[in-house]
Amino acid sequence: MSWRSFVAKLMYWPVRWLTRFETIFDETVGNTQNPEHVVYVMRSTSVTDYLLARRAMLRAGLPDPAEPLIINGERHARVMYLEQARTDTNEVAIDEFLHLLQSHKKETSLNVQLVPLGLFWGRKAGQEPRQGNTMVADLDNPGRWRKFWLVMFSGRNVLIRVSRAVSLRQMTDDYGAERPVAHKLARVARVHFVRLRHAVAGPKVVDRERVIRELLQSAALQKAIAEEARAKKISLEKAEKRAQGYLDEIAAKYSETLVRMLDRFMGWMWSRIYNGIHVEGGERLRALAQAGHEIVYVPCHRSHMDYLLLSYVIYKEGLVPPHIAAGVNLDFFPAGPLFRRGGAFFIRRSFKGNKLYSAVFREYLDRLFQRGYPVEYFTEGGRSRTGRLLQPKTGMIAMTLQGMLRGQQRPMSIVPVYLGYEHVMEVGTYLKELKGKSKENESIWQVISSLRHLRNFGQGYVTFGEPINVGQTLDALTPDWRDSITIGAEEPARPRWLTPTVNLIADQIMCRINDAAGLNSVNLTALALLSAEQYTLSREELVAQLDVYTHMLRQVPYSKYAYVPEETGEELWQLAKRHDKFTVVSDSMGEMIRLDGTTAIAMTYYRNNIMHMMIVPALVASFACAHRTFNVAQIGKLLEQLQPLLKEELFISHERDAMSLWGEAIVEHLASIGLIESVGDCTYRAAPRETSEYFQLHLLARAASETLQRYAIIFELLQQAGPQGRAELEQAAVELAERLSAMHGVNAPEFFDKKLLSALVSTLKREDFIDVDSDGNFVAHWSVGELSDTIDRLLEAPVVQTIRQSVQRRIAATQNQ
Repeated sequence: MSWRSFVAKLMYWPVRWLTRFETIFDETVGNTQNPEHVVYVMRSTSVTDYLLARRAMLRAGLPDPAEPLIINGERHARVMYLEQARTDTNEVAIDEFLHLLQSHKKETSLNVQLVPLGLFWGRKAGQEPRQGNTMVADLDNPGRWRKFWLVMFSGRNVLIRVSRAVSLRQMTDDYGAERPVAHKLARVARVHFVRLRHAVAGPKVVDRERVIRELLQSAALQKAIAEEARAKKISLEKAEKRAQGYLDEIAAKYSETLVRMLDRFMGWMWSRIYNGIHVEGGERLRALAQAGHEIVYVPCHRSHMDYLLLSYVIYKEGLVPPHIAAGVNLDFFPAGPLFRRGGAFFIRRSFKGNKLYSAVFREYLDRLFQRGYPVEYFTEGGRSRTGRLLQPKTGMIAMTLQGMLRGQQRPMSIVPVYLGYEHVMEVGTYLKELKGKSKENESIWQVISSLRHLRNFGQGYVTFGEPINVGQTLDALTPDWRDSITIGAEEPARPRWLTPTVNLIADQIMCRINDAAGLNSVNLTALALLSAEQYTLSREELVAQLDVYTHMLRQVPYSKYAYVPEETGEELWQLAKRHDKFTVVSDSMGEMIRLDGTTAIAMTYYRNNIMHMMIVPALVASFACAHRTFNVAQIGKLLEQLQPLLKEELFISHERDAMSLWGEAIVEHLASIGLIESVGDCTYRAAPRETSEYFQLHLLARAASETLQRYAIIFELLQQAGPQGRAELEQAAVELAERLSAMHGVNAPEFFDKKLLSALVSTLKREDFIDVDSDGNFVAHWSVGELSDTIDRLLEAPVVQTIRQSVQRRIAATQNQ
């Protein structure tokens, strides 16, 4: 028995008692012909690390690191060590790599997998300029005494990262089996471990006061301070003190110790508040971090829970939590200091008219990028009150691109994130604000009041969408963007291409957030009931409709990133019922599920989370219900005409030329489940009206009714009211929407939202449905009539009658004034 084996046996039980670990696999090691052909690569020869790694691999069902690898009777080491500071162990590893490569040269069927194992004690990055607290810092070669203290202080917080396997078969086939290839393997592995450490722990932490001092001494801020003094006619000292005050207001004070404590607290809290958190796309995220990317997280904003939930999930994915741009309204005691230590930096709602603040914030953000800290901001600017994505605020995106123009060396990727909940605790407050109540300022008393209402909120959903590589995107949109790079005291460039490029990227971000949306029991049930007459369905009708929704979105996915639950309609209803949002009434014929009064209004929030996924299927169903027979080409034409309006309102990601194919796929699916019937070559009709299939088709169609009603109102005003100013048109649209809502029971708060209707008018003008006459008034383009007639046919006759009569009465009232 070797001395190392003896020490490992001696330390086995003490290490087992004193340590606890989490293991994250980037990819399952199971795609080899022989699962025993696995070799582990570690960065430390520590016996303690080896014992933890062995426990983790055995628990995962992988080969025992203590057992040698046998190939054709030859023994090979199961574990390779690449210690940064020891050339002897590196040379041994290179010899082993060479031996394995030569074995592959001899035996063509052999395929050994190299699996990197990274162990992180405490996940602490350390501080500059010193190397960090040796009792808790994650050190590669701490020595026996320091390792003892690592085990004592950080042994209960060990992360083991099992990275994607490298195929030695592929390496041999591509590069050969000579010693330079073995050297390359070792070098690539060492770089991998350096990047892995950065991804897990982040860059070394710099003292907050030092950050402020260094930023104040930077050439860019010295220039901004001098300009502030000159413009405001104040002394340089006073201008510098003002800049220092801004930095003190903005800067985070990240503490890994607090983050570790919050991890334990959040683990306990989430288990009490939520049944679970469903995460998608974590592996894609880890691949970006390990490839050395600067990651900018851009989530949608539903709730104050978003800050906590996303940071918690990222930490659990084995990555360092981001620095978060939070509204300065959240900087109140005691939340503000806690948020700062959790990585929050604070931002004012507006920089307008304050050049010094703008310069200070820009330089602070640029420092975060340059130092390699991941960053998170909410491009919507605030929480959505309606459940739909808000129009993006582009200021932070512009600063992100300007970060690239300051010579950012590392590749940068923007990661859109969808956050969804089965219960959002602020929905009641949102409804009051939509009715005109002023938004309450955040305070400790508001937090305490919220805590009283904490209960089980069901499931939370976090999906990391398709990343946007900023450099590659700029290359595609503006190939000469690097000509605008500035350095030193120069202001970050604002070339002419910046604003349109920012707008395009902002739109892309919002579409990709929606691409990653998740269906759940509550938003699906809300969709079904809000589409029903009197917001009521029998239990059997509801369950069947839930099956229609989920089956359709599995067979015709909205996007490859969207999440569709595997549960049946019955199982989804059982999950939804636990939230006490739905009224269940029984009679002699069975159960009825309905929404009452205020609850129906509140449920529009959850329905709106997924309307972008359902709007096109609902439009196809509307067309089928409205026509005796129809063909795919007719549906394709309508969808192509409506695509700009749908994209503006709901951030659907499908381009106009893809709409026909999407509609065709939906038609084929509806035909396959009997909701419509084929009557000839690409010609269809709805199922017979007396059947349950027609009822399901009609219920699906009604999900589009509010959207179509808004379009019908604008088109009717354009055609009947004659030339009118933009403000007059928008005001008339709001008044008509309010009247329609009152007469036909439309309870969605956004139905007559002025911003939504104004955006619709802007899109119609951009798409040439609206012309402008010589007096600057809006008039309908000749093509409006045909589209208006098509939309009217998709609506119920009483609704169309109300719209036409209301427009005529308004015109008459205007003429009599």
